[in-house]
Amino acid sequence: MRKTLEKKGKSFLIQVLRLMLRNKPVQDKVDLSAVKKILVIRQDNRIGNLILTTPLLLALRKSFPQAKISFLSSSVSTEVFSGSKLVDELLVLEKKRYIRNPFAFISQIFSLRRKGFDLAFDCSDENHLSFGHGMWIYLSRAKYRVGHKREKSDLFLNIEVPPVNHTRHATEMHLDLLKFLMPGVSGELPFLEVKAEEKKYIRNYLKKMGISDEGFLVGINLGGTGEKRWEVENFIELGNKLKEKENVKVIYIWGPEEKELVKNLKITVVLPEILSLPKLSALLQRCNFLISSDSGIMHLATAVGTPTLTIFIHSDPQKFGPKGKGDRVISTLNGKLETEEVLKEAERMTQELSEGKQIKIKTI
Repeated sequence: MRKTLEKKGKSFLIQVLRLMLRNKPVQDKVDLSAVKKILVIRQDNRIGNLILTTPLLLALRKSFPQAKISFLSSSVSTEVFSGSKLVDELLVLEKKRYIRNPFAFISQIFSLRRKGFDLAFDCSDENHLSFGHGMWIYLSRAKYRVGHKREKSDLFLNIEVPPVNHTRHATEMHLDLLKFLMPGVSGELPFLEVKAEEKKYIRNYLKKMGISDEGFLVGINLGGTGEKRWEVENFIELGNKLKEKENVKVIYIWGPEEKELVKNLKITVVLPEILSLPKLSALLQRCNFLISSDSGIMHLATAVGTPTLTIFIHSDPQKFGPKGKGDRVISTLNGKLETEEVLKEAERMTQELSEGKQIKIKTI
């Protein structure tokens, strides 16, 4: 009922906006030579979806080295891009504050307009029009407002990128926005820097737990969203079997959603506290590889260069799978996956990595 009302409300609002907004597509040749200020919009609280924009940010940094890049998103972005060289400015949307104080919303609009953006990108999903993304990119008044062509997207964008007829990775979906303007642009893997002080903190943190810098460390992420998460009991069983291997340590990673669950688990392997995102990035980089369901933590591991063994149960690995060197995916269509099947692949990765072999990306 609620979704139906929201859908009807948005439909009515769009009809009203159709009468009010004055938006015309760019007719002349796009001139990128004078681009000095760039806005990238990705309204999302999910770590993974923010990380999937990093190849676009990297390409923008290389293509426009003198330009200032601003990123408009939720407060989660301040942790994801803390100290990052990919963005020069983080603009945080505070939706709850806007509801309490409409003047704060109006102030944000004028603040955005004053920045004088030359180029703006709507990084919402190519298959669904995001009203929020559309409004913010329109309100930015950027000279060129680029996004994927969807029904009614012409209300907000003046450069619409035509749809494709095949499934592609989310990073390519974002990169194609820039490639439409600059066909020669090449993409890279998701990437995030890890600060030296965070690495030092994690080295000392693990040392207190009896894990040396040279020890082989497997990270197991217990987190995940809804149906995408493999059963926690399966992860525990997997960890117990892996830690029986000589010189192998296992460390479980969990977030606020798993706090109560973790309290009741009888685990003899190392279990860390909840870490801040920068420290968690350093911990993931220290792991020799990570085992995880499809989740933001998996994308974070890939972004810091750690191989992953990812379990896909109810999501599409072709669109959201890890793309790093040595990443492996186990995918199932029926939502069921036996522990032994994952263990077999985890043992293979453990052996190959301990022997210093270059493991290859693989989907099972």
